[in-house]
Amino acid sequence: MKKKTQTKKIHTKKPRLFSLAALCVALPIACMAAFSGCETHTHTWGDWQRSEGEHWRVCEECDAEERGAHTGEPCADCGYGFKALAFGFTEGGDAAHADFAREANEWFAAQGEENGFTYDFAGSDFSLLNDDTLAGYDMVIFLNDRPHERSQQEAFERFMEGGGAWIGFHACAFSMVDSKEESEGYWSWYQDDFLACGNYARNTWNPTSEPLTVETHDHFSTKNLPDVFDSAPCEWYGWEYDLTQNEDITVLLTLNPTEENPAGDQPDPNKPHEIWREGHYPIAWANDGYNMLYTNMGHNLQSYNDFEKESETFSCPEQCRFILDAMYGLVLGG
Repeated sequence: MKKKTQTKKIHTKKPRLFSLAALCVALPIACMAAFSGCETHTHTWGDWQRSEGEHWRVCEECDAEERGAHTGEPCADCGYGFKALAFGFTEGGDAAHADFAREANEWFAAQGEENGFTYDFAGSDFSLLNDDTLAGYDMVIFLNDRPHERSQQEAFERFMEGGGAWIGFHACAFSMVDSKEESEGYWSWYQDDFLACGNYARNTWNPTSEPLTVETHDHFSTKNLPDVFDSAPCEWYGWEYDLTQNEDITVLLTLNPTEENPAGDQPDPNKPHEIWREGHYPIAWANDGYNMLYTNMGHNLQSYNDFEKESETFSCPEQCRFILDAMYGLVLGG
């Protein structure tokens, strides 16, 4: 595995999302009300609470409320009304990957309308991955695809180094080259530093629902999940590098197949390697040096003969909770 530097990167949030401290300067009455009855300390604000006309947060330590400042429409200044820009193909390529992107577009748009964030889909037009366009967004989402032109990759690197937020699904992490040094298409910053997984190494087949283990409840994306939950069907990936040994990586969800409960149900006797009967596989993780989260989810189960849809990634309520909590945590700073 690539040797990691001992110095952690710290990437600050973009200035367009105001902190609660800045909000208190602008709205001292609301903050005084929130702090009343509490000892002087740094408040640990919990999840957003919402009613039809208001949204507010409660301090997890003393029940003080940051309330009264945000009435009516969602408040973009505190990050509640963030903007996300997604990329991915809905036609062509792998049929199940495209099917997932179509499903994701419907789900994210509906969640944005319900919860107050903006979801825009650029399709495969990665020319929009530039400094000027990204300046208007707080989050980028890769739906089974990622940029391949160097200028677009560099714009994405600057966005992330500058504190932008990102969620990536399934094949957006796929890379398989024989020689990284000789391949012009190997994006080393993305695969080795940012994702930290290196090349794709193996997969299960067919897509199956599996019990996923929550490795930590201390991360904002997993704090509302049970210890174990059954996923929606997916094709599961394994990677070149051991992510559990990387000090920059927080593994969030794992797949732990056994002889009694293997992952995959490949009927082809010539491909026994596509059924996993042992091992410890990271399925979702965060790189602590960036505002990012990658998840293996994103491959629907369907027939490749008639393309009949047989499963939906967003049919699993735990996965939906995980993704929404991840989005808000990445934008609001956890």
